[in-house]
Amino acid sequence: MIEINHSCRTFLHKNGQVMIRVRWNNRKDEIGFSVGCNADPDKWDNENQRARYNTTHKVGRKIYVARDINNRISQFLECIEESFTEYGLNSQLPTRSELKELVNEKLGRIKEEIPVEVEEVQEKTLKNAFFEFMKLRPSENNWGEKTHFKYNQMWDHLNSFDSAISLETLDKKKLNGLKDWYIANDYHNATINKHFRNLKGILKWADSNGYSVKKEVFTYKTNLPVPPKTVTFLKYKELIHFASFQFPVNKEYLDRARDYFCFMAFTSLRYSDLKALKKANVSGEYIDLYTQKTKDKIRIPIISHARKILEKYKDNEGVYVFSVPSNQKLNDYIKEAAELAGLDREVVETYFIGTQRYEEIHKFYETISCHDGRRTFVCCSLALGITSSVVMSCTGHADYSSMRPYIEVADETQKLQMDKWNTYQYKSDIIERIDKMNPTQLKELCEYIRNIA
Repeated sequence: MIEINHSCRTFLHKNGQVMIRVRWNNRKDEIGFSVGCNADPDKWDNENQRARYNTTHKVGRKIYVARDINNRISQFLECIEESFTEYGLNSQLPTRSELKELVNEKLGRIKEEIPVEVEEVQEKTLKNAFFEFMKLRPSENNWGEKTHFKYNQMWDHLNSFDSAISLETLDKKKLNGLKDWYIANDYHNATINKHFRNLKGILKWADSNGYSVKKEVFTYKTNLPVPPKTVTFLKYKELIHFASFQFPVNKEYLDRARDYFCFMAFTSLRYSDLKALKKANVSGEYIDLYTQKTKDKIRIPIISHARKILEKYKDNEGVYVFSVPSNQKLNDYIKEAAELAGLDREVVETYFIGTQRYEEIHKFYETISCHDGRRTFVCCSLALGITSSVVMSCTGHADYSSMRPYIEVADETQKLQMDKWNTYQYKSDIIERIDKMNPTQLKELCEYIRNIA
């Protein structure tokens, strides 16, 4: 096995093409890859070698969004890294043509000779639109398993509602029927609205790809009431209690699960970023990484609580910081750990099914999950007086509106901020009285303060 030193640089060609230049073998060998999309030079971040976040790039007649461009770049870089790793394991240096061929193979860009199928002239049905969407969109948007699942689920719902549903029958009346089917099957309004957004996304794609879709479906609204989502998180005192709780020696798995949760709460990392966190991402006083979900580059200062956890797992073998179990298993362990630690504060969840309002009351340990760690980071940071802009720089939230749910529920934040009125009142009164004191009284006051401090 050998380690192949190589470098990758993403840049824009003079015609706007997004390119990746790869150099290896002491820079003797070099090859360039076209990512397959273009970017506007004015919206390109040279330092991070990515399209600027939340920008749209119109080059010629084609339009690209930053997220799609950056996803493609990340996909290429991952395949390049995998290719060098494979050659390194075999103690071989690739030639330019060999590297290019292997990277393209991993990207699925090598086309096999396939006879022309009748599929070329397939009917423009709803079913064909759906499965063509499912075939093409994953490679365009770098889908994960959850995304595949939600669209497959959408198709199952449509068939359960009406097995004969088609583009010809899909109109506002049919959508009303679908809404009633969801309500009859006890789906929460928030979930119903989410499924309708997914369906509209498929239909918009179909409409732009030659399928005949009735325009009225795009303006359809369910008009279902949805209350603000209950944002669950640990308050500061609860977090510190949980972080220091001593679990029985025969339940070490709960100790690890608690540490993973608290590390997310002290750093704002999602589960996917915690699992992918490499030792190379932790340098000095910061964590630097590209997030798994949005591919944004973030830099997070390592506070003392997080540093303590890193020290605890510093001898973990391999390239990753933590040996993290599956998301579901970790959620189960966190619930068990939270119950043992006495995190039994009641949480009220309000929801609607149709026009009927419901309330459910749960113990916090029954609902806690990995993502509550990230929510805890946001709410506790705001409660401690850290500005929303600083919090957003750690979490990668795109704008203030995405932070609003956290700010609205962070009652500790409100209390701490409002306490400033009392604090100022006390300080003002003390200063006013001090100004009226003679030197002897000031000396006595000073000695008194020293004695009680």
